[in-house]
Parts: sequence; structure tokens; C-alpha cells
Amino acid sequence: MTPVLTCAGLTVTYPSGATPIRDIGFSVKAGECFALVGSSGAGKSTIARALIGLHGHGTRVEGALTLAGADMTRASPDAWRAVRGRRVGFVAQNPWSGCDPLRPVRDHVAEAWRCHGLSIAWAEIADRLSALGVAEAGQRMAHAPHSWSGGMLQRASIAAAGAHAPPILIADEPTSALDADRAQSVLETLRALGCALVLISHDIGLVLRTADRIGVLHQGRLVAQDTPDTLSRSAAHPETARLLSALAPLPKRHRRPDSAPLLRMTGVSATYDKGRVTALVSADLEVSAGQIVGVQGPSGCGKSTLLRIAKGIEPPEGGTLWRAEALAQRGAILPVFQDPVGSLVPHWPIWRSIAEPLTVPGRAKAGRQTRRARVIEALARVGLQDIDPEARPAELSLGQCQRAAIARATLTEPALIVADEPTSALDSLSTWLGSKLLRDAAERGTAVLVVSHDRVFLDRLADRIVTMKAGRTLNAASPG
Repeated sequence: MTPVLTCAGLTVTYPSGATPIRDIGFSVKAGECFALVGSSGAGKSTIARALIGLHGHGTRVEGALTLAGADMTRASPDAWRAVRGRRVGFVAQNPWSGCDPLRPVRDHVAEAWRCHGLSIAWAEIADRLSALGVAEAGQRMAHAPHSWSGGMLQRASIAAAGAHAPPILIADEPTSALDADRAQSVLETLRALGCALVLISHDIGLVLRTADRIGVLHQGRLVAQDTPDTLSRSAAHPETARLLSALAPLPKRHRRPDSAPLLRMTGVSATYDKGRVTALVSADLEVSAGQIVGVQGPSGCGKSTLLRIAKGIEPPEGGTLWRAEALAQRGAILPVFQDPVGSLVPHWPIWRSIAEPLTVPGRAKAGRQTRRARVIEALARVGLQDIDPEARPAELSLGQCQRAAIARATLTEPALIVADEPTSALDSLSTWLGSKLLRDAAERGTAVLVVSHDRVFLDRLADRIVTMKAGRTLNAASPG
């Protein structure tokens, strides 16, 4: 069968002269899933942008690229606009960046029709969202993006990408914000389209279960390319072995003796869009010093709302919220947000964003060089010792930004860390490092409240796991 997508010698050079990917070559047939996996910063998203002609002004792309019979090697911007959505669909890594915060979600999906001058099929949009697991899609799609969870927004992006049944689909981390069951369901939906699917993922465990073939990226080069069985049995390249080794669990944590609660919620409720969307109905939660409490549940069940209330970003509409005096000090509660890029100041060097907790009023003042040195040590603990501390967030991958956010949250040993999907954008090794960092913080007495769609991750990390469904906390149990 003739490949639907072929690239050879693909090399990308940024205006700065940096070359994030070199001499990449692979092909994908109709109905085949080819996965690209690698550590954060390996070049996965750069390849995705090159395959859809969104590589940025001044960036030079060399090599040969053919998409569904069209030679796109030297395609003009107009030629790319005609191809995107029709011949090649794209699911971006960050669902928030693709949504206009002032327009409803339906307009985000409808752009797939509007940009080609086609009549918008509103009923079809609702049907596509329903098929991807969005309950009451006809009503929900009229709501603003901020009232949708990250996982729900990602499903809206998938609905837009597949609107015209393109023969090729580039999916850049399409399941990073989804719980395990929904992730599997979404991947099955993508496979059922029958298109040539390029699945870009940091999760080598996921691609081993899903892909027909896997390519391993390391420092911008394709160092391995084979079937899942062959790669898992004989990891010839050290990078493949390193990614596979990170699948091993952390050692079981010794349970700490019970301590006085730092945070307690009883019967907490919350709504959005003037009461039209119910986020929390009657949620209960308790977190103590040195304890790691996980919150797990499907996308849209209210997990992120629960965390925003715990952080003090928004008040509950009903119920009782109590915080110990230790949480009243500035800097006592530090967050790890679900959107890591949005949580970093775009025009600051990365070290300055990480060092921000060191400048909180009430702390002993530290000079610029001292703060910078502390940050460099923290970057090394999350495997970012090779990045330039002066780099801006836009120069880093999403996974690198998330590791920087974890480094920032643990820098000053706060009383409480509140982490919303802290590993959703991380490769297996980075997830292991991030987990260890949160566990070390708990060993020093910091309370950790962590939301994740990844039950395996929570089983490895947490002392207790609270399950949520439809805005309610159902139970709290020990992992296992």
C-alpha cells in the first residue's frame, strides 16, 4: 500500500540558528498509527508543526514532504491553508491556546468549516462532541471555554480536527488531559477514522499499547523505529531503554502518622455561567501536613474547580471551607497549574518565574545571584540542567514548562502544594522525577493535594485517593 504521508531528510532550523530536528524520515499508510515518542524537548512538537506548515516566520524547513499525494516540500502559505483541515487535520497539545476565551466552544469547533468558507453544521458539531463523550453537548457547546475542563476542550479540538475526514491526522499529545478510560476511547475513535495517524506522545506506555509502529526521538534525531513488540523486547538505543526504565514504579512510601488537618472542605458547591453549569454539588475533602492526597475522576467531574477553591483562587458558593493558620501566610500555598505555559510570565527568563516564591513579602531577602543559583539547583532536580536559565517559556516545550512549574512549587517548601494534572505533559522519565520531587516535599512536611486523570500515577504517589463523579466526592481510599 502506498504511504499517505512521507517525509525524508526533514530538518528544521529556527531564525536563531538552532536546529531542533535533523534528517527525520518516516512514512505512514492509510489506517496505520505511527507514534513519535521521546523526552520533553526532543523535537516532537517541532515535527508536528512542520507536518502542517505552522513552523513560524523565519524558520527554515528542508527535506521532502508529501501529504495525500500533494508535494508540500516548498508549499506557499496559501497552499498550506488549502490543505489544512482537508488533507491533514491537527490536534494541538494545548487545548486552551486554540480557544478564544471570549467566544463559546462551538465557535472553536466551527472554525473547521468557517476557514474553508463552508456552511457551519451546528448539529454535526454537537453529534461529534457527543461521540467523544461530552454529555449534553448541544447545550454545553454554547458555554465559554473556561467552564470546560482541559480534557473536554481537548475533545472539542479532536472534533474540529476530524471535521472533514482528512486522510492524515497529526495528533500532538491528544490524550494528555484525559483520564485513562477516556484516553483509550479517544484513541479508538481516532483509529476508527481510518486515516493515517501520526500520534505524538510523551507516554511510551500508551504508545506501546496503541501504535502499529513507534519512532523514538532523542535530541532532534530519530534514533529508533520499529514495532512496539520489538522495541519493548530489545531496546537497542540507550534513549529507548531510558524511557522504558522510567515505567518502573517508585518504591512504596511509608505511611506517615496522622497529623492535624491543614485544609478541610465540607459540602462545598460551585457553579459557572450564572448557575447554568454545576461544577461541584457537595464535595468533602481533608488534607494534613506531610500527606499526599490524590483526586481522581473523569474529565469535567469538578476536580479543577475543587483545587481552585483549595488554593483560594475562587470562593465556594455553599458549604464550609476551613484553613489552618499555617496556610494564611503569603507563599504558604503554591500551585502547579494544568496549563504550565500560561502559568509562567512570557517575557521573563525562566529562572525568574521559578524564583518568584523567593520574593514573597515576609521571607528573608535573597540577592539576584543567590536566587538564580537556587533555581539552577532546582532545575537539575527535575532534569532541566541543560536548558538556558535565560530562555523564555515560548522557547521551551510544554513538558519542560511543566517541570519548571514543579520546580517552582517545591522551591521554598510551602505548607501546601496544590497540583492540577502535574504530569499530563511529561514523558515517563520526567513523570518519575516530578513524582519524586512531590514525594520528597511531603517527607519534609509539606501537604500535597494532587489531581490527576492517571490512576496508576496516583496509586504510586498518594497516601489517600478521593474519587469524584458529577461534582461529588464519593470516597477516600488508600491506593492499591
